[in-house]
Amino acid sequence: MPPVTEQITLPLRKALPIVITVLLAWMFDAMDLMILAVTIKSISVSLGFDLKTVGALILSAALLTSGIGGILFGILADRIGRKKTLSLAILIYSIPTLFVGFVRTWEELLVLRLIAGFGVGGAWAAGMTLVAETVNPLERGTAVGIVQCGFPVGFTLAIVVSWFIGHTGNSTAECLFPNWRMCFIAAAIPALIMSAIVMLFIPESRIWLLHLHSSKVSLRDLVTNFTYAKLLLVAIAMDTLAMFSYWLWWVWLPTYLERAFALGAMKAAENVLWLLTTQIGAFVGYVLYGVIQDRLGRRPTWTIFTVGEGVMILLSILMISTIVSRGGIPEELLVPFYLTGFACGFFTGYWSGFGCILSELFPTKIRSTAAGFAFNIGRSINCVSPILVATLVIVTGSWELALVSGAIAAFGTASIVWILPETKGRDLTTMA
Repeated sequence: MPPVTEQITLPLRKALPIVITVLLAWMFDAMDLMILAVTIKSISVSLGFDLKTVGALILSAALLTSGIGGILFGILADRIGRKKTLSLAILIYSIPTLFVGFVRTWEELLVLRLIAGFGVGGAWAAGMTLVAETVNPLERGTAVGIVQCGFPVGFTLAIVVSWFIGHTGNSTAECLFPNWRMCFIAAAIPALIMSAIVMLFIPESRIWLLHLHSSKVSLRDLVTNFTYAKLLLVAIAMDTLAMFSYWLWWVWLPTYLERAFALGAMKAAENVLWLLTTQIGAFVGYVLYGVIQDRLGRRPTWTIFTVGEGVMILLSILMISTIVSRGGIPEELLVPFYLTGFACGFFTGYWSGFGCILSELFPTKIRSTAAGFAFNIGRSINCVSPILVATLVIVTGSWELALVSGAIAAFGTASIVWILPETKGRDLTTMA
């Protein structure tokens, strides 16, 4: 345990190896989630299940258990340490991902996705707490923003891997990615290696070590203490709506675009290129969000980005539906089409707010528990998102009306954050 007089937190440049490692762990986490979203239609053709019923259930599976996993691993990280928990979480989501490449039925796929979800949720809770406790307060938002860039990078890798490994010259409108099995195998192997790297080379949080022998606060204390309970409930509400905004839109977006491909309104290359453009925008947005929240504060930055995301979801739906109605991308819409995709991805940068806001609300003894609980209760509730969109499509007969729900959720979360205190620059070393 380091002495109290020793420098506890580090400037970002010195903490960069830790930040980059957690970024990579989060990247493979995102890649695991999004490869399924990109290839789900092709998987449904290969395994013979209905996309709007069984497909929605499979997409929801990892979201459900990731929420449970985030809570359990958050508690574990407060008990055994941040880095050990992070390494274990990566292992738990990478092994089932590897086995997805060998499934024979949709039931087997569902079970593997349920298991993988536990690790997906656990990686965020442990990794974000480790970074928040390692980097000094003035640069914490920027560091968290860098780590969150792992999600758009992972999403991009999911698209690239699906295209170069899953897509073939024999691909059709019914099965765009016939080699989808190899995509999951390719995603799992580097994640397994990353688990070992975290365990062997990443140092433990000094703040956690400093408070290791102090009195413990249980999950019961978290929910019975009025101050903590209030903060927790508001954080859960904010996170839930923010995640609804993301998952209601993004988990079905590849299928929505593939529908345009099947109708002959968009070529396969245009389909993939637009998705890649959104993730380039997301990468920029995640980094800039981190910098902006260290300047403007946590609450105003959150509101700017979530409102922006709601507007861009509406514009993206309008743009894609126009292309479908015209049977192709008109020349005058080509540049606006890709700019809309870039901006839609850019404003998902609000994901960079979660790590800071949640880490700065609670004391060290329950920081990972509380952050994991708040973040992942929202993610568990969002297991209904894919099912909700699929149900709305069936009821309304319109993908556009169903996907508008993502914009509505974005506008809702923009105001809730103002109930929480502003925590920019808060010193975590004094929060026992």
